[in-house]
Amino acid sequence: MRIGLRIPGEGRKMPFEQFCKAVAAEGFQAVDVGVVTDDVKRTADAAGLAIGSSDLMGGRELMSADPAKQAAGAKMAREAIDAAAAHGCKIMFGVVMPEDPTKGRAAAFELWKKTFPPILQYAESKGVKMAVEGWPGPAPYYPNLGCTPETLRAMIAECPSPALAVNFDPSHLVRIGIDYLRFLVEFGPRVVHCHGKDTLFDPDALYLHGNLGPSLKKAKGFGEEWWRYCIPGDGVVDWAKVVARLEDFGFNGIISVELEDYRYWKDWPAQLDGLRRARAHLAKWVR
Repeated sequence: MRIGLRIPGEGRKMPFEQFCKAVAAEGFQAVDVGVVTDDVKRTADAAGLAIGSSDLMGGRELMSADPAKQAAGAKMAREAIDAAAAHGCKIMFGVVMPEDPTKGRAAAFELWKKTFPPILQYAESKGVKMAVEGWPGPAPYYPNLGCTPETLRAMIAECPSPALAVNFDPSHLVRIGIDYLRFLVEFGPRVVHCHGKDTLFDPDALYLHGNLGPSLKKAKGFGEEWWRYCIPGDGVVDWAKVVARLEDFGFNGIISVELEDYRYWKDWPAQLDGLRRARAHLAKWVR
């Protein structure tokens, strides 16, 4: 098991080579990227970083009701899969975000059944897996599939291909009230990639405005005041138990720090400090 990271906001503004050298010096061992190119792979290799995951392109188009957009999305997805496979990257990362969130998750599932199984079968033929992240999506519709056991079960029943895999991010599960350790019991064998991110609850804020969020001020970043995302170690997730349970399933992949914590977002030095602290906490158990 290794500790990697997704590239945070300020890191995306830096030359990729500079970013890779900076995080490798902090002990990170892998980096998640968009499309894998020769230059991306060469630069990561030179810094001693593995490619943790590559983003699956075309997902939003695949979740459109427009057949032309679906066809374009399928082409983009296959090209991204080809690029990942050609560079030895076996894990694609993505969320299942419908173009029109107002129609709800049931309608999104009907679209998914038509457009995604062929892409997953293509990925399987290339030895690549799609790790679906359980981010519920934005309020007020929370439209993304795979964010609950209910929808993830339905997706697997519809398309049991091993290419349909899971990105385990306990911060999202905790936020919407799902037992993240029980989730691992059910879906652990399909977990191929993890996000190192946590969730913190504020009981005083919950008293002030309930789960509606503040009315007279803007909520702090990456949350709704009564909850917010934070670095591992500052929230409610028991990372010792998470790592132990992952080990039970033979997981030997990457836990990628996804920095979404307003306290470490001001600039690159602040973000690097957050990454450093997150890695230090995970490193207590990751081996």
